[in-house]
Amino acid sequence: MNSIAVVSMDIHKRFSKAVAMSAEGEIVEEGRIAHGDHRLMQAYFSRFAPGTPVVMEATFNWPWVADLAEDSGLDPHLAHPPRLREYAKGLAKTDRKDAIFQGKLWLAKEVFPESYRAPAAVRQMRALFRLRLLWVRMRTMMKNNVHGQLLKLGLVLSQEATDLFSLKGRQVLAGLELKDEDRAELERKLSVIDSLSEHIQELDGEINAVLKQDEHAAILMSLPGIGQQIAYAILAEVGEFSRFPNGRALASYAGLLPVPRQSGGRERERRTTSGCNRFLKWAFLEAVSGATRSSRHFKSLHARVRARNRQRPGKARVAVARELAELAHLLVTRDVRYEERPMMPKHKQRTQSQTR
Repeated sequence: MNSIAVVSMDIHKRFSKAVAMSAEGEIVEEGRIAHGDHRLMQAYFSRFAPGTPVVMEATFNWPWVADLAEDSGLDPHLAHPPRLREYAKGLAKTDRKDAIFQGKLWLAKEVFPESYRAPAAVRQMRALFRLRLLWVRMRTMMKNNVHGQLLKLGLVLSQEATDLFSLKGRQVLAGLELKDEDRAELERKLSVIDSLSEHIQELDGEINAVLKQDEHAAILMSLPGIGQQIAYAILAEVGEFSRFPNGRALASYAGLLPVPRQSGGRERERRTTSGCNRFLKWAFLEAVSGATRSSRHFKSLHARVRARNRQRPGKARVAVARELAELAHLLVTRDVRYEERPMMPKHKQRTQSQTR
C-alpha cells in the first residue's frame, strides 16, 4: 500500500465512502464501510501504512472516525465544509465523486480547505459547555411556561414575589388555590425545573475544577464582564489561541467583524456574518452587559458607538464584544492580566489636545 498518497472519506450517518488515491490522483481502491461496529473501520485503516493522510469533511460525526484513524497510526485532516462546497459548486454530486474531489484537493495541497481538528480534551470541554447551555435554555423555557400557566389562570404574582422560583416564590406558589389538575401540572413543571437545576449545579462543579487547572482562565476572568462560565465557554470554543495570528482573526472567527458588501461602486451597510462559531459569539456578546457596567472604558465605547448608530443600537454591543475578543487574544498570548487605566477627565483631554 506504499503507492497510496491519501485516503479520502465521505462520512454519512450510517456508512462512509472511502477512496484511496495515488500521488498522481489515480484511484487505487475504494470501499464502503458500515457504521455501528468500530472494528470494521479499524480493520480498514489497518491496511494502510503509518502516517498516511486521511481526509474527511468536518461533519457533525467526524470525531470518532478521525480518532480511529489516529489510533491506527494514520494522519487525519478535516476539510472546511463551506469552502469545500464553494470549490465543488457546479460539479456532479455523488458519494464517490465527493470523496474523489476531496482527495484531489488534498493532493493539490495549496487549495485544500483545512479546518481545525480540536483535540479530544477540547471536544470534551465543548460538549460540557454546550450541554450546560442546553439545560439552562430548557430551564428558562420551563420557567416561562410556568409564568404562562399562571397568566392563563388570571394570576399575577409579581407583587408578592419577584422570583417565583426562589424560596419565597415557592412558598407563594404552594399557597395558591388551584384545581387539582392545575396543581398537578404546576408541580410537574417545578419538578423538571428542580431536576435541571441539580444537573446544572453538577456541571458547574466540573467546570470550576477545569478552570482551576487552566492557566488561561484567570487571564480571561480579569477582563470586565467575563466570569467563570463565559471564560470556560471561550476556552472550550477557541481551543488553542495560537491558531489565530491576531485578535482580529479571533473576532472574525466569532462573527464579530463586520463584513463589507460593495457592488457597482455602492457600498452597503457592513454587518456581521452568520458563518461563524455561534457559541463563541454568544459568549462574547453575553459578556457585554457586565463589561459596560463594571468598566468605564467599555461603557464609554458602548456609548460612543451607540450615539453614532441610534437606529441600530445592536452595533454598540458588537463593538464591545469585538474589543473583548481582541483583548482576550492579546492577553492570553502575552500571558498578562487585564488592568484598566483610569480615564482622563474631559477637561484634561481638551487641554492636552490643544497643546499638541
